[in-house]
Amino acid sequence: MIRHGRSCWFVAVAVPALLNVAPVVRAQDEGPWKRSVMDGLKAAGDHDYPRAEQAFVKALHEAANFGPRDIRIGSTLNSLGLVYRAEKKYTEAEAAYRRALVIMEAAYGDSIDVGNINFNIAGVLFDEGRQAEALPNLRRTLGIYERLLGETSLKTASALCMEGDAYRLMKRYPEAETALRRCADIREMDTGIESNDVADAQYSLALTLVGEGKYSAAEPRLKLVEKIREKTLGITSLLLAQTMEDHAAVLKELGRGNEAGKLAAAAAAIRRSQKGR
Repeated sequence: MIRHGRSCWFVAVAVPALLNVAPVVRAQDEGPWKRSVMDGLKAAGDHDYPRAEQAFVKALHEAANFGPRDIRIGSTLNSLGLVYRAEKKYTEAEAAYRRALVIMEAAYGDSIDVGNINFNIAGVLFDEGRQAEALPNLRRTLGIYERLLGETSLKTASALCMEGDAYRLMKRYPEAETALRRCADIREMDTGIESNDVADAQYSLALTLVGEGKYSAAEPRLKLVEKIREKTLGITSLLLAQTMEDHAAVLKELGRGNEAGKLAAAAAAIRRSQKGR
C-alpha cells in the first residue's frame, strides 16, 4: 500500500525578520517593541518556541500603543502565528494570521506580504487536514505571487506544490497533476534536478499518478526520487525508505515482483537500522 508522504511544499518553520515599517511614533517609543521582537526572533532561531511565543505576545502588547491598525501589529501577529504553528497550536496560529491579514490588506492591498500571510493561513489549514478550506487562500497567494514575482518564481512553486498536495489528498488527481507538474518544472529549472525540493515535488507528483492508476508514469519518478534522496539525505534516511516502499508497491502493480521484493527488503533494512539507534 502506498502511503501519503511528506508534502512537497513543507519546509522547517523559521520566523523571518519583521517588516521594515515607516515610523508612526518617535524612534525611542519603539524601543520596547523592537527589543521584544528581537528576543522573539532569537528564541525562534534557537527553536525555543515557548520563549519566542512569550516575547512576541509581549511585543504585540507593546505594539498596541501604535494604534489598532498599525502595520507593526500586523507583522508581529504574523511572526506570532509562525511560532504558534511551530508549536502545533493551529487554532491560535490561524487566528493570529487572520488578524494580521486584515491589517496588511488595509495597508498594502495585494502585496507580497498579503500573499505570504494567505500562504501561512493555507499552511495551517493544511496541517489540520482542512485542504478544501485552504484552497481559496492558496488561489489568492498564487494570483499575487504570479503577478508580482512571476510565474516561475520559487514562491510560486511552493504555492503550486501546496495546491497540488491539497488536490491530491482530496483525490482530485487531474488538478493535482497539473499543479505539481508546474511546481516540479519550476524547481528543476531553478535548482537543478538533484535537490530535495525537486525530490519532494516529484514524489507528490508520483503519488498523484499512482492515484490515477498511471503506474508506468509514476515508476521512473519514484526511481528518480530514490536517487536524489539517497544522495542528499543518506542511505539510512527514513524518507528514502518510504520512497523505496512506495516504489516497490508500484513495481508490484507493474508485475515486476522480483525488483519489488529487493526494494522492500532494502527499505526494511533501513527501518531496522533506525530502530537500533
